[in-house]
Amino acid sequence: MDLSERLAKERRARLAAERLLEQRTRELFAANEKLALHARVLSDQIVEQRVVVQTAVTEAETLKGQNTRVLRDLERAHTAAVMAERRLWDSIDTIRDGFAVYDAQLRLITANSAFAAGFGGSQIEPGVTYGALLHLLADQGLIDTGEMPAEDWVAGMIARLDEDPIPPETLHFRSGAWVRLVNRRARDGGVVSLGLDITEQMRIWAAVEALPDGFVLFDREERLLTCNQRYRDMFPDSVPVMVRGTSFEDLLRHGLRNGHVPAAVGREDDWLADRLRQMREANGSSECRLADGRWILESDHVTPDGGRVGLRTDITQLREQQTALEAARRQAEAANRAKSAFLANMSHEIRTPMNGVVGMAELLCDTSLSDEQRLFAETIRSSGEALLVIINDILDYSKIEAGRLTLNPETFDLERTIHEVTMLLQPQARAKGIDLMIDYDMFLPTGFVGDPGRLRQVLTNLIGNAVKFTNTGHVLTRVVGVEAEDGRQQLHVTVEDTGIGVAPEHLDHIFGEFNQVEDEQNRKYQGTGLGLAITRRLIEHMGGAVWVDSEPGKGSVFGFRVSLPVAEVAEMARPPVKIRRALVVDDRFINRTILERQLAPCGIGVTLCRSGTEALAVLAEGPPVDVVLTDHDMPEMDGVTLAGRIRAAGLTMPILLLSSNPAMAREREGAVALDAILQKPVLRAELYRCLRSLTGQEEQETAPPAQPLLLLSPELAVDRRMRVLVAEDNRTNQLVFQKMVKGLEIDLRFAANGREALALWKDFHPDLIFMDISMPEMDGKEAAAGIRAAEGPGAHVPIVALTAHAMEGDAEAILAAGIDRYMTKPLRKAAIAATLAEHCPAGARPLSISAEDAA
Repeated sequence: MDLSERLAKERRARLAAERLLEQRTRELFAANEKLALHARVLSDQIVEQRVVVQTAVTEAETLKGQNTRVLRDLERAHTAAVMAERRLWDSIDTIRDGFAVYDAQLRLITANSAFAAGFGGSQIEPGVTYGALLHLLADQGLIDTGEMPAEDWVAGMIARLDEDPIPPETLHFRSGAWVRLVNRRARDGGVVSLGLDITEQMRIWAAVEALPDGFVLFDREERLLTCNQRYRDMFPDSVPVMVRGTSFEDLLRHGLRNGHVPAAVGREDDWLADRLRQMREANGSSECRLADGRWILESDHVTPDGGRVGLRTDITQLREQQTALEAARRQAEAANRAKSAFLANMSHEIRTPMNGVVGMAELLCDTSLSDEQRLFAETIRSSGEALLVIINDILDYSKIEAGRLTLNPETFDLERTIHEVTMLLQPQARAKGIDLMIDYDMFLPTGFVGDPGRLRQVLTNLIGNAVKFTNTGHVLTRVVGVEAEDGRQQLHVTVEDTGIGVAPEHLDHIFGEFNQVEDEQNRKYQGTGLGLAITRRLIEHMGGAVWVDSEPGKGSVFGFRVSLPVAEVAEMARPPVKIRRALVVDDRFINRTILERQLAPCGIGVTLCRSGTEALAVLAEGPPVDVVLTDHDMPEMDGVTLAGRIRAAGLTMPILLLSSNPAMAREREGAVALDAILQKPVLRAELYRCLRSLTGQEEQETAPPAQPLLLLSPELAVDRRMRVLVAEDNRTNQLVFQKMVKGLEIDLRFAANGREALALWKDFHPDLIFMDISMPEMDGKEAAAGIRAAEGPGAHVPIVALTAHAMEGDAEAILAAGIDRYMTKPLRKAAIAATLAEHCPAGARPLSISAEDAA
């Protein structure tokens, strides 16, 4: 074969191979495409499977976690349930009430400690039957079955379990405990038993049953809950309706139907409405009289739940006692009125002759008498005045005991009041040689609102007692105070003395009625023993208190505390501003201290000396002084002698003598050396006035005179005398009055009774009438009323009552009759003269009254 053919053959073979290769390539490409497509599909399936697997794995993990949590929750719930069961049982086991559970066959399943404790220490095991437990209680004598046999009691307790609902039962243990047994059926046929400890409630109910009063309890719907036996006994006819649930209104209606309340007959509906309203308001009590005559006190009170608790008290005996007390009170009041009338009459009957005794004794002392005769006359007068003090004490105490003591508050000067009382007692103190001193706080007001008359009485009792029981030394009245609320001052007043004192065992009853400390030292002192008792009652009536401190042989301090409103006084003490230095001479330290306290606040430099010799040395060596104040009675050198020595030394400063007896001081030789004399104790205002006068200081106001000034004006004299009518039925009193006015130039007429006085008034036309109150035919009040009724327009004759009555209410009755003022017997010459001078008309001759008569 040639080459061309081989080449052609090879070319044909190569072309066929190329075509086959191309075909196989195309097939391979198609197969490759199919394979790629299948691979992509397979890859998508794998991805989907992976997602599904991953999802399944995730869900499996989630389920596994949830299962774990569920297991944990179940375990936790189981633990909580166990703990709750344990807590519940522990709680049940700790309560005081017994608790037990039985199955359907009444076998004990479980019980708490309180339940087991009721069986006296016997072991109680689960499975024991209910009946066995009852037999255990009965056989061991743990339960009080009363008169019922143990077997019957057990049978009854078991039989009650068949009832629906099971009724509760109250068990009384012989140990004293009370248990209320409450049983309930469970759904499975078992029984739950609860034993409630009602021991406290039973004790309370026993106390309620023991009450002497009826006790009843209603709920908020006014239905009866319970009541005690006493309540049933009070209303025996209503016992049939006293059952739980009965309304209060039904109980009332039952009583009305049976006529229990006589006061409700004929007005039942109104009475019922009032009683229901009282019960619902529950804010008071009321009394009800029953048909059998008994009186019942009914009171209702609200309970916390809105119910009502009622108390019913039988007050029949109390009402009878009240009736008896009321009758006794009326008798006592009648007796008290009789006593008051008796005291008033006795006062009148005693004072009337005492007017003659004291009056005549006073007139007798004004005549020329020998020393022995004057002693007798003074003894008669002082004894009569002492008797009057006793009468006044008895009358005052009678007023206090009867509760008829009244206070008459008015504005007054306390310092001046104390000074006036002290001056009244000065003669007694001077006779015993003791000093009366007043220490009034310089910074304390002097004006107050109170009853000055009663305070004078208190001060007179305290200071008078101090003077009475002090033989040497002094009596000091000290006043201090502190500011209180509402413009008041809390005043503390003490009376200190250097007397015999009071033993400690007598201090507690020193302010008692009719009490006197009897011992060898003071048995010689007389009195009623009422003065301090009256003082205590007066101060307590003013809202204050009294006290006493004492040491036998050294003295006593009596004091009282009272709160008074501060008031403005018309006259204020003006200090002596011109004095710069003052010398005070007194042998008593207290006197020197009081004067220094009074002078130092005025800006005055005070030098204190204890004797005349020391004072002369100070004047000779020290700086000059503006004034010398010296006591009168001093040892070694008295005040008058000191004044003479000062003048002999060529000193000219004013010298003021302070003396307990100014009259004696003026009569002393050498008294011309004195510039002024003041009586001790010295009122602060009077001391300042005197010092201003001695130093030439101009007065801005008119100072009160040291002695009473009687304005006698002869140039005003006219022809007629003052006409005076005296209505007095007692001839002795007429004589006393006539002698007392003997030296006065008056036209005097007497009337023996009120009727004669009325007739003489019409004919005599008196300028002044003295009217006795108790007179025959017509008394003084009727006569005065008749005169006032007959007087014409603008006419008014002054009428002054002369009365021996001194009981509470007498003054009001006297003034109400038209009388202008009254004077209490026995009469005093000075008081009569002052009254005549006060009412002497301008058309009559002026009365020439001596200073002796006016004193």
